[in-house]
Amino acid sequence: MHTDKVTVIGAGYMGSAITFPLIDAGFEVNLWGTWLDDEIIHFCRKGLHPKLKKPLPEAVKLWAHQELQSAIEGSKFIFLAVTSHGFMPVFLKILGCAVPRDACFLCLTKGLIEQENRVERISAAAASIYRQKTKKNIAWASIGGPVKAVELAYFTPTLSVYATRDSSLAAVLERFKAGYYRLNITSDVCGVEICSAFKNIYAMGLGICDGLYSVSKPGSYHNFSSILFSQAVREMNLITEAVGGKSLTAYGPAGVGDLYVTSQSGRNRRFGELIGKGLKAQSAYEDMLQQGEVAEGYHALKLGHRYVLDLGLIERLPLLESLYEIAYKSKDPEKVLVNWVESC
Repeated sequence: MHTDKVTVIGAGYMGSAITFPLIDAGFEVNLWGTWLDDEIIHFCRKGLHPKLKKPLPEAVKLWAHQELQSAIEGSKFIFLAVTSHGFMPVFLKILGCAVPRDACFLCLTKGLIEQENRVERISAAAASIYRQKTKKNIAWASIGGPVKAVELAYFTPTLSVYATRDSSLAAVLERFKAGYYRLNITSDVCGVEICSAFKNIYAMGLGICDGLYSVSKPGSYHNFSSILFSQAVREMNLITEAVGGKSLTAYGPAGVGDLYVTSQSGRNRRFGELIGKGLKAQSAYEDMLQQGEVAEGYHALKLGHRYVLDLGLIERLPLLESLYEIAYKSKDPEKVLVNWVESC
């Protein structure tokens, strides 16, 4: 057993799933649920995680939302696994506690956030707030896919990408791996964050294709979906390079690998499928929310569109623009996507 303690913030799919390899790697693990996770913590204490459909490791200590200070006390590593929409409120609550001076933050949250009327990558916003509150630089790693939480919790061989510019943190990241949980370590924080955010957006497009044709053309629309997939990878690379990231990231596990996993299954693919079957984006989002599922790609698309406008890239991202028109201007998904392909 390591002497270092790990606290995972957020008891949803990914936050709970990461406890399995952390326990197997020998860490002492706390899992803290936000005020939206009270029911999850309740069921876990009775024996079964309601989303993963299995018990968490017995050694995981569970903490309710009122117990944040106790949950992070003495923790060397703090894994952040809340939604992008809820990231900043939770992060500010953490900084309002007595955080250990040498604590390192490892971010599983994927997406962009709005901070002071600007759309920013999560690491940039967190570093700025942390510096304001503590007068110190943050020890930070951004974590990318391709990881499906349920598969990780059931010990399916998995590769995750950890990105940090902190050499002292990079030196210890290998300690988080387990036999079925392998790590790639990179310094390309920008690239990993961009791919993590935009793969959710583009997976919606593949889901729309499924919704449009899975019934009328079962198994016979792969030509079309492959066009969307390859264009999505190209656009992810353009955005990555524009912010100083590496093409190797976009074309590697954190980019094309994560996009593949997300477009095969998951909440954002399902959200797109509902749109392809005729639901408006807002209705599809609300329907999923009522079932306890958050389609983060919906909000990521709105913020991502603003982000690339500020970068002056939108004219080079026709698929992203098409998805924005479908989701936020209620344009017909089939007409928009087919017209785009025919104009290529």
